[in-house]
Amino acid sequence: MKRLLGLLSVLALFFIATPVAQANSSILLTEPSHRQINGQFIDDELATSLEITGRLGQLVFNPPAGTHTWIIDPALIEDVTAMSNGYTLTSGSAGTGAVFAKAWLAQLKIDTANQNIATMAYGNPSLYWINQLSPHVANYVLSLSQTRLQTLLNIIVAPATQYHSDARFGMSNSDIALIKADSIDFSQTAAYVDPAMIDTFQLALIKILNPDLTKDRREYLIRDFTSAAYRQIHLVHLSPGRFTVTSSRQDLPITITNGFPTDIKVTLQVVPTNPKVQVGVLDLESVPAHSKIQAMIPIRVLTSGTSGLNVEVISSQGNVLGDPVTYPLKLSVISPIATWVTTGAAILLFIAATIQSIRRIRRRQR
Repeated sequence: MKRLLGLLSVLALFFIATPVAQANSSILLTEPSHRQINGQFIDDELATSLEITGRLGQLVFNPPAGTHTWIIDPALIEDVTAMSNGYTLTSGSAGTGAVFAKAWLAQLKIDTANQNIATMAYGNPSLYWINQLSPHVANYVLSLSQTRLQTLLNIIVAPATQYHSDARFGMSNSDIALIKADSIDFSQTAAYVDPAMIDTFQLALIKILNPDLTKDRREYLIRDFTSAAYRQIHLVHLSPGRFTVTSSRQDLPITITNGFPTDIKVTLQVVPTNPKVQVGVLDLESVPAHSKIQAMIPIRVLTSGTSGLNVEVISSQGNVLGDPVTYPLKLSVISPIATWVTTGAAILLFIAATIQSIRRIRRRQR
C-alpha cells in the first residue's frame, strides 16, 4: 500500500511538473552599446560577456530546457557580428573577441532553430527618454528593428511591438541640451547624406538611452555623438582669408567647400563690421559634391581704413552650415570726394599755369 501511494505521488509530481518544464519562457538578449558612432569598439567587455561563462554566453550556451521565445536586440547582433569579423579598440590594441563572437552566433542559430524569435526595440532604449528627446522616432525605431534583425539573422522574426523599458534614469541638463542640439544639426543636413547614414545617426542617439548604460559610458557616447554632429555640420565650410581693397568697387573671392556626397545650394550672409563698406546683392551658389568653389562678394568702399566682413553659409532651407568667418579688410582707397577735390585742384593749377605762360609770351612779344 505504501509503495502504491509512493508511486502515485511520483506520477502526480511528474504530471504537475511536466507542464512547467514545457511552458514557454522568454530569453532576452540585449547589451548596452560598446561602440562609437563610427563602429569602433570602445573596450573588450562584450567579448568577456560572450564567453561560455559570461552573461550572454550563459544564455546561449546553457539555456534553460524547454521551448522559449527569444527576444533579441538587433543592436547586440550588429555588435557581435562586427566583432566576429575582427576589430581594434579605440586604444589601438587588437580586440580579442572574434572567436567568441563567431561561436556565440553559431550557437544562437542552433538554439533558435524552430523556436519563436521576437524583435526587441533597437538598443533597448527607455521609452520615457524617447518621448522626452525624440518622440517622432518612437514608431520608426520599432519598425526598423524588425528589418535589421531579419537581415542580420537571415530569418523571419516577429516585429517589435513595444519598448521593454520605461526607466527614468537621470541625465544632466547640459547633456540633454547637447543631445537636442546635435539632433537638430543632423536633421538640418539629412538631405545631403546617404539615407543609411541617417539611420546610423538616429540609432546612435537611441543607444545612448539604454537604461543599463553606466553614467560614464553614457557621457562618453554623448560626447561621441556631439563630435559626429560637429563634423557633419562642418562638411560645408568657408576658408579663412584677409583682403586689401584698392578700388572703391571690388568683388572679393570667398572659398566654399562642400564635403557632402551630394550637390548643395547655398547663399552667403554677409554683414560688414563697420559702415566703411557696403555689400551688394548675392546670388544662390551651387557647390558640387566633394568640391569647392569661389563665390564673389561685391563690395563698395566708402572710405579708407580698416573693416571686415562677417560671413555665414546658409543652406537653401535657411539653415546655417559650418562656423561664421570674419574676413579682415584693409581699405586703401581714395574716396570719390577726395578724387574730385584732387582732380579739381589739378585742373585749376593747369589753368593757372597756362594763363601764366600766355602772359609771359605776350610780354616777350611787346
